[in-house]
Amino acid sequence: MKSLFKLIIGLFMVHFVTIVHAQTFTNYTTADGLPSNNVNGVAIDHNNNKWFGTQMGVAKFNDATWTVYTKTDGLIDNYINCIAVDSSGNIWAGTDFGLSKFDGVRWISYTVDSGLVNNTITYIAADPDGSVWFGTNSGLSHLAGSVWKSYDSLPGDHNNVSYISFDSGGNKWIGTWIGGLVKFNGSAFTPVTNDSILSNSITSVAIDQNNNKWLGTYYGITVLDNNNQWIKNYRHIDGLYNNYVQDIHMDSKDNIWVGMYADYVQDGGITKFDGTTWTSYTVTDGLVDKLVRRLTVDHKDNIWITTGNGVSKFTDKNSGISDISVSGVKIFPDPASDLLTVSQVLHPMVLTFSDITGRKRMTQNLPDNSNNINISGLNPGMYILKLSEGSKIYTSKLIVQ
Repeated sequence: MKSLFKLIIGLFMVHFVTIVHAQTFTNYTTADGLPSNNVNGVAIDHNNNKWFGTQMGVAKFNDATWTVYTKTDGLIDNYINCIAVDSSGNIWAGTDFGLSKFDGVRWISYTVDSGLVNNTITYIAADPDGSVWFGTNSGLSHLAGSVWKSYDSLPGDHNNVSYISFDSGGNKWIGTWIGGLVKFNGSAFTPVTNDSILSNSITSVAIDQNNNKWLGTYYGITVLDNNNQWIKNYRHIDGLYNNYVQDIHMDSKDNIWVGMYADYVQDGGITKFDGTTWTSYTVTDGLVDKLVRRLTVDHKDNIWITTGNGVSKFTDKNSGISDISVSGVKIFPDPASDLLTVSQVLHPMVLTFSDITGRKRMTQNLPDNSNNINISGLNPGMYILKLSEGSKIYTSKLIVQ
């Protein structure tokens, strides 16, 4: 029996090391510096700073320090619908009352009186040509330098813009609610009609290196080629966590990252597609919340996910992101009840226990080689373990009985 027990523990320890090498979630909430846990958007600037649009202002995070901006700093409103960074490094925040631009020194605001087609901003996209596009619920506005131009008669009269992307040929691809996908080549708008597109309500548009368009919808993903010919549809049965796609982005290795949240079942997560395999991650893996809104990829291929209960940074070791070894660290047993043992700790570490919502429930310093931790105060359930060594964080799971 002892030999069998050792074998089981050994297999668990191998499993633990595999997990921490494969993925790392780091979560941020108001306790860390966010002005609100309801985060509607994220953008990455040229210096790899992260900018978050929340329901109580804009937050900048430089991986060490949080800086918050609100109406008292010049924002037109604190409830931010969307956020973007343009080619000059300006930060744009969209609200229901107009736009605010931060040039690094001050915030400047714009409304319909400035040239916007509507004050309710639904999406902001920085054009590679240096201009900026603004989606609203009644059309598009475009700002090039100081010149505004608006379009309020998109094909089909469906002017509620949900997403804007750009291909390598300079074409603009506009996703709309109900109105489907629209192409703008700089002079004319053309609707993209294809009966194989899963839905005419487009939630996101990502364009890969071959100019294929990955269209997110409420019913899954449709992929169109450079000529708008249908390639494939992907749904839950194909590997997506669920069909209700909120956002799609690609990392430097052309992996597809999808954020999903289905309000009708109140469940969501993220899914990675490497061209062959679909892999999903949820709150049980460390994601801060089920209500996924947006995601993006930073300069180091970390995935930043905004949710209704904070922000998650996901480091995917399997995508070639820096690999940090924790060889030899052992945590057992699993499941556990009263005592948890962490052994072969070569350097001081901190072990944090968080429940599946991301809330911290217990923190333990690990100063020496072997540590017996009393976990009798934890309620039964699934916990996310975060083993911290300085700025390095490793993640695993534990069942407490």
